Amino acid sequence: MISERQTLEAAQAAMAAAETCGLDRPVGQRLARGGAFLERVSLDMMESADRWRALLA
Repeated sequence: MISERQTLEAAQAAMAAAETCGLDRPVGQRLARGGAFLERVSLDMMESADRWRALLA
């Protein structure tokens, strides 16, 4: 779970960098897409861990 939280923080940093670079520029668009991907993967992993924890308890 710590790793997923760190990945979520990296995703948020990438999205903030995207805004700084400008969402109308290619680098900003790539950062935004990468950040959104990392955010979704992190949230999915945390939700899955919570589901399995409840099932196994």
